[in-house]
Amino acid sequence: MQYKRIIDLFINSIDKHPQRPALIADSQCWSYADLGRLVLSAAKKMEGLKQSKNNRIVIIGNNHPSYIVAYFAAQCLGISTVEISRNESLDNLLKIIEETGASYVVTDRKDLSTVLDSQTLMELFEDFFTTLDTKNTGIDFLTKIYSKASGSAEASIVYTSGTTGAAKGVILSHENFCFIASAVSDYLELNHEDRYALILPLCHTYGKSVLLSSFHAGAAVILLNEFNNIKNFLNKLSETKATILSAVPYHIHVLIKGGNLVDHDLSSLRAITSSANKLPHDTIDSMVKLWPGMKVYSMYGLTESTTRACYLPPELLHQKKNSCGKPLPGVLIKVVGEDGSDLSPHQRGNILIKGPNVMRGYFADQKMTNETLVDDWLKTGDVGYVDDEGFLYITGREKDIIKCAGERISALEIEEVLLEHEGVAEATVIGREDLLMGEILHAYVVLAEKQVKINEIRNHCFKGLSHNKIPFHYTFVDELPKTETGKVKKYLLSKN
Repeated sequence: MQYKRIIDLFINSIDKHPQRPALIADSQCWSYADLGRLVLSAAKKMEGLKQSKNNRIVIIGNNHPSYIVAYFAAQCLGISTVEISRNESLDNLLKIIEETGASYVVTDRKDLSTVLDSQTLMELFEDFFTTLDTKNTGIDFLTKIYSKASGSAEASIVYTSGTTGAAKGVILSHENFCFIASAVSDYLELNHEDRYALILPLCHTYGKSVLLSSFHAGAAVILLNEFNNIKNFLNKLSETKATILSAVPYHIHVLIKGGNLVDHDLSSLRAITSSANKLPHDTIDSMVKLWPGMKVYSMYGLTESTTRACYLPPELLHQKKNSCGKPLPGVLIKVVGEDGSDLSPHQRGNILIKGPNVMRGYFADQKMTNETLVDDWLKTGDVGYVDDEGFLYITGREKDIIKCAGERISALEIEEVLLEHEGVAEATVIGREDLLMGEILHAYVVLAEKQVKINEIRNHCFKGLSHNKIPFHYTFVDELPKTETGKVKKYLLSKN
């Protein structure tokens, strides 16, 4: 079913599956009816905010039941949620709170309480959750309070990961989220028996798509925050009998290279989805070997397309290894040249998206909105091509193309070759300014095996890359600076 408002899909699951598990966290389980009562209590607490000038609240924090309850309470009332990574600097958080005009902040950042303006109410997650009243009964209790906001209304302002610089506020509507929830639920064949493991941050649209597509299907969401301890994470994944896991390539690389997966019973897991970056060939081969019969979904999207634009059916994983799939039903994708003209199959150019998943625009930045949305087409900033059958292939980002000696070189291609070396756990490549060459290639590498030498990495590159794509510099690091969704913050490396 296609919903128009976010709260509608939640209420529908309360109605259909009141006693089914909705949320599992820290050995606690809340049914859909339980969660509905918590949301109603939170909505009553927030009801007065509907009269505020900008009708927005800010949620800042790690994945937590309070995050989910505050989110649905706001959506119930027709109040927009402003969502930002809790890892942003205090100054940036304060700036965003002020610019969006929010009058209420729900957070786990205790440092905000001492600096927020007296006109901005704030509650910490723990206080917010423990003061909720759950004595309300009945299945229709939420329908008496929820807003009749239109589907095109602003639902959230989601601040992007900021891999190339400062984060941008992306305005997304109820219809944007509802379209994605329905599409993802359909192609993953979600149902009320599923238990969807959530390790992705809720403040980003990939994590939000896990929450909403699960609730669209009446499935349970399992909050797992233990990924920094792989053994504990895998134990929880096994104990909770998770059936689906969504991840980014970083998570999958860590699991394959350091998770000792054979020591854990993951037989309940039927599907894994991957997005944010392309999975290298050897990683796909390792996944299939480790999880025979597992359905692996490779996907593509960005915050501006509400996280999803296309996916590759698992049965085509080997046949179309380099592809991220075909567009979702109702979504159009085209590839254009620098002059804006449509390109033929296999011609590489700039990728554009059009459909009900495309954002309304950037918050308080009409210039950037006009540059990015042209005739309802979203300019993604990604570079790639489509084949004769309409499958999309990503070859890099416009801002990730390195111009070396007059040639345009994709950092992604080099990174994939680096990751094929068994001694490399993670790798990224940037361009460094050079008076002679324009830019030279600099590789940053996290080792899986400490005894690996730079010459071994360089020789490996010579085997897999043409001579002009061999990195000039190699730096071994303990970790790469990343966003919460596992994307490398290359702009920080370029400052070193």
